[in-house]
Amino acid sequence: MQRPIEPAAPSFRDGAVFSESYGDTYWSLDGGLDETRHVFLSGNDLPARWQARNRFTILETGFGTGLNFLCAWRSFRETAPAGTRLHYLSVDKHPFRREDLQRLHGQWPELAPLGAELIERYPPLIPGFHRLHLDGGRVALTLLWGEAADMLAQVEARVDAFFLDGFAPSRNPDMWSAALFAQLGRLAAPGATFATYSAAGKVSRGMTAAGFAVEKQAGFGRKREMLRGRFGDTTLSEPVTDRRAMVIGGGIAGCLVAERLAARGWRIDLIERRDGLARETSGNPAGVLQPVPSADGNRLSRLTLAGFHYALRRLQEFSSDPKLIWQQCGVLRLARDDKQIERQRRIAESGLLPPEVLRWVDVEEASQLAGWRVPAPGWWFPQGGWVHPPALCDAVLRVAGNAVRLHTQREAADLVRVGNAWRAVDASGNVIAEAPVAILANGHLARRFAVAAALPLRPVRGQITCIPAEPGRAIKAVVSREGYVTPATSFGVHVVGATYEEGSTDDLAREEDHRANLERLKNLLPDFAATVDAARVGGRAGIRTVGPDRLPLVGAIPGNEGLFGLLGLGSRGLVYAPLCAELLACGIEGEPLPIERDLAAGLAPAARLDVAP
Repeated sequence: MQRPIEPAAPSFRDGAVFSESYGDTYWSLDGGLDETRHVFLSGNDLPARWQARNRFTILETGFGTGLNFLCAWRSFRETAPAGTRLHYLSVDKHPFRREDLQRLHGQWPELAPLGAELIERYPPLIPGFHRLHLDGGRVALTLLWGEAADMLAQVEARVDAFFLDGFAPSRNPDMWSAALFAQLGRLAAPGATFATYSAAGKVSRGMTAAGFAVEKQAGFGRKREMLRGRFGDTTLSEPVTDRRAMVIGGGIAGCLVAERLAARGWRIDLIERRDGLARETSGNPAGVLQPVPSADGNRLSRLTLAGFHYALRRLQEFSSDPKLIWQQCGVLRLARDDKQIERQRRIAESGLLPPEVLRWVDVEEASQLAGWRVPAPGWWFPQGGWVHPPALCDAVLRVAGNAVRLHTQREAADLVRVGNAWRAVDASGNVIAEAPVAILANGHLARRFAVAAALPLRPVRGQITCIPAEPGRAIKAVVSREGYVTPATSFGVHVVGATYEEGSTDDLAREEDHRANLERLKNLLPDFAATVDAARVGGRAGIRTVGPDRLPLVGAIPGNEGLFGLLGLGSRGLVYAPLCAELLACGIEGEPLPIERDLAAGLAPAARLDVAP
């Protein structure tokens, strides 16, 4: 069972922020900025160490006010070579609320622009991993909300520098435990360094046991000594040099993973069998963006919550594109029966999710939010909404620019390994593209290739119904239960969906499926449904792909060097695809993963081959 995050409550003592819970300050009384520069930057030989690197990773124990991060970010921005990327991971059991953090950042006017960008993307206080892209994508900040040792055990990364900045060992011994030191040793890259203001013998012994050569040096201000150290040898693994990939499938999965690789300097051939992007299931006029909370923090809940918030941050980044179409109108998830009413109310009132993420609403409030009478109470996701998937695909490829070469109306009939590269060929044997890395993002069609035939994927036909919007019939929010209905989209229709037919690959719309969707609508908004002229509705069908447990398959396809998959997104493509694209790109590049390692391992194709469809 997950526990709600208890935020830190800021108070001031002698000019520094003070923790009443731990009886210690968040920064030195002699000056926070100067302490960060002396202890953490100079103590880790920064910025000199990232000068000859294309990627550098820092892990911090104790995010606190974010001062160390902002200071490191500013130094990186000012001194790192063009093209170098910074990964910064930081854990905190009691993070500050957004409004408190914003107020505290007023202490350092020189960091104000960076602080404002951080605050704009600051994640909700929900247990787990939260990845933020900053500085135009050059800096990736991964915030880990939870107990330090537990969170670090879930990190998959190779860390170049550690900032050990928890409260003093005498005030917060859990932050300096043997289990935590062991995790630091596990995560350390060859030649990794650490620095800490503490000179306690417990810290020195713990870091020595973890494999670091530890030394003392002059501390900052009134602190006489501090510790620093280095891990193992300095032989770094060779970075990927041939950054070329081909992606098969031009829906949201293929477009998003192409963009994530392009952001890392890759060049991509994107192969799509139709005459343009998002012509299959990703071509629906609207898809719903909502998470699936649970009381026990199961894999589905954790992935959809992380994916939901990551998708929102990416959509906000892409929103400078005037052609992106989406609406953050909120989503109502109505309870199905009395048992679900009790379950939904318990989860919403548990405190696990803050009210800006999830609230329980009664029938009266739910009806006001929807703009029509609803038959049941339920969950209200104020940040949820709907997205036009084709516009999203177009927007991300505009961001990727010339790094992506699009091949439309080219169907890959076979995928073969030739030397050190994969080659996609058409039915006539003509080569469409060739690259060292190939990524399958074409749903159930991936199984047509011999190298992916064993993947546990199955097709699911889904049909949506489009209802013409009319004056005086506005719906104010997405309403969902067994099915969903959207507010009027930019195309002048309300979208109702969707049918669910396993095994079928027929993509022609059927009259009986429109009737089934209108029956769903009647169960969601009975008064609105009564105004609909069934003779005027239209719609389309598409083939979704699901795995054995309704979770996507993300990662290397066993037995095939350089072959990867982003598959099985089912009916949650908008929630899954952005985060899973980032996960796959990190895995290919050897970067820190954006989600917990047990969750990532559970999504890997290798872990799913033995699971019956």
